[in-house]
Amino acid sequence: MKEKREKKQFNVIDILIVLLLICALAAGVYWVRRGGSDGTVSEEKTYTYVAEGKKVLEATAGVPVVGSKVFESSSSAYLGTVSKVWSKPNEEASFNRTTNKYEKMPVPDYCDLYIAITGNGTETEEDITVEGTVVKVGDEIDVKGKGYAFEGYIVEVREGE
Repeated sequence: MKEKREKKQFNVIDILIVLLLICALAAGVYWVRRGGSDGTVSEEKTYTYVAEGKKVLEATAGVPVVGSKVFESSSSAYLGTVSKVWSKPNEEASFNRTTNKYEKMPVPDYCDLYIAITGNGTETEEDITVEGTVVKVGDEIDVKGKGYAFEGYIVEVREGE
């Protein structure tokens, strides 16, 4: 016994599904092509940004040397050269029971380390890229150099040295 197969015809729902898929594909192609930077790249300039390391051992503060190379510790990407180093005592807020107030008290053997890193980079409408690394204030950065490493944040970005 032979069964008759009926030829299935397109209906309105099938046509809507095909149109929806075509629209999704077109939107995907548009999104991928537009994904690149729309901003124009300016000429290469010198940029300086400051990496702040909180609660770093005081012994580490004297290790970075001006003019030495700085790298990103997880990928070993070159970040630039050290142009300035300074530190401040690390302070934590603690409650003083005598005055019933919170006071900032220095933490023994720890400091906040600041390293100004200088390198060549470019600027677009969205980003500043220094030595291949996008730098933005507030970004976390893992800094290492000869004899030191710390995890910190970018607290300042400026053009020039």
